[in-house]
Amino acid sequence: MTTDAAAPSLPVRIGIDVGGTFTKGVALDPGGGILAVSHVPTTHRHRLGVAAGVLEALRALLRDLPGEASPVLVAHSTTQATNALLEGDTALVGILALGEARDERRIQNLTRPPAGLRALQAFVATDAPEFDARVQAVLDGWRDQQVGAVAASQAFGVDDADFERRAGELARAAGFPVSLGSELSGAYGLEMRTLSATVNASILPTMVRTARHVRDAVCELLPHVPLLIVRGDGGAADLRAFEETPLHTVVSGPAASLGGAILAHGVMDGVFFEVGGTSTNIGVIKDGQPALKYMTVMDVPTGLRAADIRIAGVAGGSLVRLRGRRIEDVGPRSAHIAGLAYASFTPLGRLADAQIELVAPSPGDPADYAVLRTPEGTRFAITPTCAANALGAIPEGGYAHAQPDSARLALGLLGQHLGASMEAAAQAVLEASAEKLTHTVQGLVREYGLRGTPLYGGGGAASVLGPVVARRLKVPFVPIPHSDVISSIGAALAVIRVERERSVTRQDPTVADLLEREVGDEAVRLGADPASLRVETEYSAREGRLRAVATGAHPLSARTRPLDADELQQQARQVLGDQAHLVFGGTHHTLFVASRIRRGLLRRVEQHAALVLDGRGVRLLRFEDAQVLTGRPHEALERLRALLSGRAVAPHVAALTASRLRDYAHLHDPVLLLRQLAENLRLESQVALIVEQ
Repeated sequence: MTTDAAAPSLPVRIGIDVGGTFTKGVALDPGGGILAVSHVPTTHRHRLGVAAGVLEALRALLRDLPGEASPVLVAHSTTQATNALLEGDTALVGILALGEARDERRIQNLTRPPAGLRALQAFVATDAPEFDARVQAVLDGWRDQQVGAVAASQAFGVDDADFERRAGELARAAGFPVSLGSELSGAYGLEMRTLSATVNASILPTMVRTARHVRDAVCELLPHVPLLIVRGDGGAADLRAFEETPLHTVVSGPAASLGGAILAHGVMDGVFFEVGGTSTNIGVIKDGQPALKYMTVMDVPTGLRAADIRIAGVAGGSLVRLRGRRIEDVGPRSAHIAGLAYASFTPLGRLADAQIELVAPSPGDPADYAVLRTPEGTRFAITPTCAANALGAIPEGGYAHAQPDSARLALGLLGQHLGASMEAAAQAVLEASAEKLTHTVQGLVREYGLRGTPLYGGGGAASVLGPVVARRLKVPFVPIPHSDVISSIGAALAVIRVERERSVTRQDPTVADLLEREVGDEAVRLGADPASLRVETEYSAREGRLRAVATGAHPLSARTRPLDADELQQQARQVLGDQAHLVFGGTHHTLFVASRIRRGLLRRVEQHAALVLDGRGVRLLRFEDAQVLTGRPHEALERLRALLSGRAVAPHVAALTASRLRDYAHLHDPVLLLRQLAENLRLESQVALIVEQ
């Protein structure tokens, strides 16, 4: 007697992006293919907040999945932290300023509340008796004053944060959400750490409530399925990180879009241009990674790094503004903000006998926004999406493709008002929109050295403005497939990333090693697959700053877009040229080198470029000229010792083993470098040392 084997399940990763207008979801198969897509309006005003929209988007996805589908991961990106700060949905914060009594005045000056936030401040000396009792007295008073969260920050907390942690324990025991300065940044600077902790604390109550609603919504449909949230640096973490440090999720949505372009479509270098309905997010991808910078939130400098996103108030749904018989501007108000339907998505019959009317979309706006008004009094928006459809620039099947006849009618009426043809009016709308974006893109191109690289388009309205901006910049425009849900795709393919910094006065390999272990352990705690973990350190002598970054994939998405040997070779050739060949391969990384001849003024110089790729083809390290030393660790170290003989400053060195890539750019002392390498490599069987020339 035989029985049929159970049908194998299909593991599915789900990504959901909670945007300002729509909540969009995707379900991906193990190879990254799209199985289902959902779009629902974001539920800002629901009693459960945006979680209701997450639940609705999730239900829609599950309805469309094949019967054998088995969701194994849900990840989401969100604008909630950003919106809470912009809209003033913040709590009254109590700032606990801690330090020695003799420094009270200085500490109070450095821990003042930032402008724009409601906060109370109290100093508690750490060198006076009964510390716990004095902190508790402050907390009791704050409860009566309706303080919603506590930010604790200790002078020299980078070196010793014992009192800061103890104050946090007391505040949590008293029922307050707590933010600690030392947990947000390991850099010296009491003012910056306090400001970061205060801003973070101000949105803690809202974010904790949102996180619980989202968790409950997902658990209702998918109990026991892991739930991640995308951070502003493009990595991801367990939802508890959202409850502890929501400030990490500022620009979460745009960061997820960058991640989608990188992980799903292999984008390595270029400006990424995401056009929504109200605004356009512009970011940079370089060497297969999002470009990061320190965040400034509400004019407050923080110690947190996030994707360098520039936001422009013009997009596919922006309204046209007129002055006399010319276009004055496009945006910042949009059809969504004004509560108007796009003319181009409206049946032609509903636009019969419409006329141009100038309105003020919101109280206080100038009455120079052009809309269509029908005899019945219904208004419709004239937008860049309408202009692009009028010109036939949006292909059929494209997300922004609308009704050409309605679009031509709307732009024809605008042209009559301007004394121009329909085509001239439509082109003028697109050019005015692109003008606002071109300057921003040019600045990013100069800043990151991306001259000549493509402009990649994402977002539902990418095909509306992307080609116009690219033409102005004289670069190719590359639309990203499934651009309308690219942020949801990026969330589903999310990578876990942890970064820590320490202020240091000198190079110390012990500190670097401890920091490496700290970020690696934290990444694993947040859900990273240990086998996919990569830790890098970077030392800046000028800033006195040591930074360690750990990245890893969630174990259920660790094999996202693996490349075979031929595909990796092709990626290497794109960077190093046809001479690129493999010299060392590990479990998660491969090393390629290529010889080049550089012509100098007097002679030709041979250089050996080196490139390390991970399993997805992401460029982890690149050297224009390097010497590669391979073999057993003691053999490679002896050869390195000979190279360093007589040198006062060590070159940039990286070590690649079967399972790890370690970057020693922070070590410039040859003795310390050799000692650290010997310690890290003592259990390895083979190594490749990459020594920058």
